[in-house]
This record gives sequence, structure tokens and C-alpha cells, in this order.
Amino acid sequence: MVLLWVGKFIDSNPTNLERSQGELKPGNSESISYLFQRISGPPPYFLLRSTTQPVSSALGLPIYVEHGLAEWFSPVAPGTGLHPRPGSAESLRQYFTDINTEWSSVWYASRKGEDVDEIHDRIDGFLDAFAVEIERKFPGKHTRVLFVSHAATAIALTRSLLGDREFPIRVGCCSISEFDRTLGNQRMVGAWKAKRLADGSHLKDGASRDWGFEDIEIAQGKVVDDPGVPGSEALDERDEPVGSQVFTLSNL
Repeated sequence: MVLLWVGKFIDSNPTNLERSQGELKPGNSESISYLFQRISGPPPYFLLRSTTQPVSSALGLPIYVEHGLAEWFSPVAPGTGLHPRPGSAESLRQYFTDINTEWSSVWYASRKGEDVDEIHDRIDGFLDAFAVEIERKFPGKHTRVLFVSHAATAIALTRSLLGDREFPIRVGCCSISEFDRTLGNQRMVGAWKAKRLADGSHLKDGASRDWGFEDIEIAQGKVVDDPGVPGSEALDERDEPVGSQVFTLSNL
């Protein structure tokens, strides 16, 4: 399993979707080319697609949308509505024709946002649901999986795979973490050992703009709230679906 953080090098937002990341700046597109020789898809934002598309094209791999790996939003400020959520794989194909729609998201984060414990809970749950669905949908066909996500989600994934929520790690732009499954372990959480973590040695200038959970703003022991999408509070938007979309024994 390989985990890549793309960072936030952007110029524009062709989709005009609320809070959607834009295109990679020209200089940073060069960084992606260094991945071709290294790795064998990803949450639904334009920047993430900009990262995965060259890798997908070079290696002949499909790009799948998975909302369970979406960017982290801290809890929404009361009375300000809900955080944005990208559309389905089908709806996003109008912008990204190389998206493969065979995969349906197995997990959805709440649009009300998450505190630090809740993003870790989300990733733990996502990994269990993902393992069930990938075995059902692609039995015996997957040998390596590449997840592409943002910093907080990438860190939570690393900690879940290692089974240590306090594991100290910072991730830089276009850094790669790689994991091998430990023998005899049937679970996803805590069932992996790291081969490399937040590695930027494949990049010409190394990884940059590193981020860690220690950088978040805290007030009275809690993550500071963020405002929701302007206008969503008046539309009475519903916060659904939320959580696992896959039936597992843990749902019982």
C-alpha cells in the first residue's frame, strides 16, 4: 500500500465547486513526473485528480473516487450551515473524463466536520469498509493500492495502518508513505509496517511545506470551529449519507 499527499500548490479552480482545490502550478506538475518510476485512486478534488492523472496514465491504472479519503474539516461553527462535499464519480466526470465510475464510495465524512479523534475514527472505519469492498469487487486482482489525499487524512491513514493514533509524523507535499501487510493479521487497522514514511527522496527538491496535527489551532482544548458553506444554513441541507456504506460484521 502506498500513500501520497499532494499538498496545495494551486493556480485556479476550473470546477468552480465550493472550496475545491485548483490546478497544480506548472512548477509543481514537474514533481508528479518523479512518481512515475515509483508507484503503481483518491478523494474527489481537482488537485488530487491533477496528481493521480499522470500516474494513472503512465502506469495504465484506473482512477477511483472515494469520499472516505476526503479532506478534513474541523467542526462547523453553529449557525453557519454545512461543509461542502464533492459530487459522485458520475457527476465529476464532466470535469475529469478519466475517472472510473465502477467504484462507489464506501465511507462519507459528516458535513458537520470532525475533531481530531473523529477523523481518526473515520479512517479506522473507512479501512475496514474498504477491505470488505475491494475483496468483493476485485477478488484476487489487487496487489498494490495507491491512496492520494490531503495532509490530515494522510496522517490519520498512517496512524491507522500502524495502529498508533499518537504516532508522530509530519507530511510534505508529494511525499510518499509505503506499507507492507504483516503476516497473519486479518484486520486493516494496525496490520501494517512502514517501509518509508513521508518520504520526499523521489523529488528533485525533496518534500516541502510539511504539515502535522500540531499545527492546528486549539481553543480550550478543542479544535477551533470553521464556518460552513455560505447559504447552506438557509437551504436546510441534509447531512447524509454519513459513515459506512458497506455491510460488515462490525455493523452488527
